[in-house]
Amino acid sequence: MTRIAPTVLQMDAEGPDTALPAVPDLLHDRNVQFWALNLAGFLGWGTSTIASGIYWGLDPAYNLAVLTGIATGLLLTGLLRELCQGVWSTQLWKRLLVMVTASYLVALLWQVSKNVALVHFYAPHFDPDEMKYESWPSYARGTLSSFYIILCWTGLYVGIKYYRMLGEERARALRAINSAREAQLRMLRYQLNPHFLFNTLNAISTLILEQETRQANGMVTRLSSFLRHSLDSDPMQKVTLAQEVKALRLYLEIEQVRFEERLTFEVAITPEAERGLIPSLLLQPLVENAIKYAVARSEDGGTIRLKARVDGDHLEIEVSDDGPGPPPDFRLDRDTRGVGLRNTADRLQQVFGDDQVLEIERAEPTGARVRIRVPYRTGEDVAS
Repeated sequence: MTRIAPTVLQMDAEGPDTALPAVPDLLHDRNVQFWALNLAGFLGWGTSTIASGIYWGLDPAYNLAVLTGIATGLLLTGLLRELCQGVWSTQLWKRLLVMVTASYLVALLWQVSKNVALVHFYAPHFDPDEMKYESWPSYARGTLSSFYIILCWTGLYVGIKYYRMLGEERARALRAINSAREAQLRMLRYQLNPHFLFNTLNAISTLILEQETRQANGMVTRLSSFLRHSLDSDPMQKVTLAQEVKALRLYLEIEQVRFEERLTFEVAITPEAERGLIPSLLLQPLVENAIKYAVARSEDGGTIRLKARVDGDHLEIEVSDDGPGPPPDFRLDRDTRGVGLRNTADRLQQVFGDDQVLEIERAEPTGARVRIRVPYRTGEDVAS
């Protein structure tokens, strides 16, 4: 019996309520990030200003004026952020004009608020003649220094916004590349299935016509197992070489019904190589080519050999046969007519880039030999 763990709901004293956002989610929220950085910036400004007042021996009432400057600075830059967001999609020159003008106006209001707070909290503790504000325009004294601070704030805001946009664009580009890469790999794999399926169904049809129903039924069962494995295998995922050989034997069991004793398959793989990861169903088209050009064309059939070993930090795989082999001047990029070798080369390029090798050569005394060299990785390497 399968037991289902109960779901725990968080409830307050008044009844059910929605769960609070997790801390990691809050840390990735843009508003939280903005206000955290903004608060840190103004607290830094306030701390340095208060430290300067302590150094010069100013009355503690001066700190109240600084705290007022922190509060009004946070409020005004919050409004400035909304304005910057509103004009972000406009032309560049308009955007710059509005941002610079708005920065000056914010700096003016910020400086006035600081001067008003200075007069209200600090003036009674200081010489009135040194802090005389005869009219409202006089409260704008010191706007230039505030404008410099707010302009730096605006530049930092624009820089962070552009950096985030660049990161999002890069992420979208990577997602598009991965989607295209995945689609291409699936397309390459599905190109192989119709050819193999046609040959297998043709063989089943022949067995039925010859009233070999038991063999035909067995071939249908093997075909079902192989197709199930093929469709369940994700071309983007890697499997161990041992798993790949197991899938390959499913395919060869089907072909064994067609060729019977004419087909021989030999495997020589080191235990270390068995743990190496390769793209799923990578070897099936190579073996299919060997059957097509070596076993099927010979009355006596032939032998297909699979070898694999680890050489340093690379996995070397070799698939060979004893058929007639390729012509002496054979070139993979020029003379390959079928899709098998081309698809294998394309898949290796897609998965491993330039850190892979696919070669085909004449074997001695006869036959063809396909060599594959890819980086040696195991499941432990991927997990770490």
